[in-house]
Amino acid sequence: MTSFRAVAEAWIASREHCSGSLGRIKFWIDQFGDTIISEISDDDVDQALVNLERRGKLRGGIGSRVGEPTGQPLSGATVNRFVSTLGGIFKYARSVRAVRRSVIPPTRGIEKYPEPANPDKYLRAEEVDRLITFARVIDSSWRRLPALIIMGYHTGYRIGALKKLRWRDIDFEDRTATVLTTKNGRPNIVPLTIRCIDELNKIPKGPLDELVFRSDRKRDKAFCHDSLFKKVCKEARLDGRTFHWLRHGCGSALASAGTSQAQIMAVMGHQTLLASARYMHNNVDDKRAVISRVFQ
Repeated sequence: MTSFRAVAEAWIASREHCSGSLGRIKFWIDQFGDTIISEISDDDVDQALVNLERRGKLRGGIGSRVGEPTGQPLSGATVNRFVSTLGGIFKYARSVRAVRRSVIPPTRGIEKYPEPANPDKYLRAEEVDRLITFARVIDSSWRRLPALIIMGYHTGYRIGALKKLRWRDIDFEDRTATVLTTKNGRPNIVPLTIRCIDELNKIPKGPLDELVFRSDRKRDKAFCHDSLFKKVCKEARLDGRTFHWLRHGCGSALASAGTSQAQIMAVMGHQTLLASARYMHNNVDDKRAVISRVFQ
């Protein structure tokens, strides 16, 4: 009989986790601790989520007050990440036989929290153009950031997927890119715009098995874009933006153009309607603007 704590700690040791993921794992360990993992029910998870909502956001940064509750509520997206983290722990438990494969994870029936779109967390087309303008000047060494930015915006690929792209995954004739392993575990093929192709053609091409966005120092490793992207954002007066905002910008632009939810799901590789629903507000807002203009 294996405790939840033992499985969670083994999961931590089995792979690299970001600080956010570690914080979420710690929350679940605090909730379930030495409870036998196979005995955790969906009711237990529901109660834990109630506790999470009561706790709210924790103070970040540095200093003696780090980790203290701020009194501010968590967003629906953040709560969903907590649930996803717990689901990952149970998936790991099944893979190492800590629970039977037939065991249904208690997260299976948990209804996802709504994730309303935040217009302040989407990069618009003019902002993307500004980023690329500054990237051409600031990225004088690696010289691949403009291509990485436009690929992120026009394909909606996550940064992890883009960094896995190899030259063999780019079909210049058919103008497509293929990510064989995406976040949801399925391959995803998206068409590339002429602008994407133009930017990719500015990059010196390597062997077919070489990463498109490889590191200059280690050709078999992906480039660490964070500091360079932050510098470009700062110069473009877009401080605080992250690369993921390009993906949201893609979904938002598709919705604004009247793209159906099913088509957005197909382009961005979503598996649930909830994931693409966050972008549909733009579709509705645009229709409302048209109706208001016509039927004054």
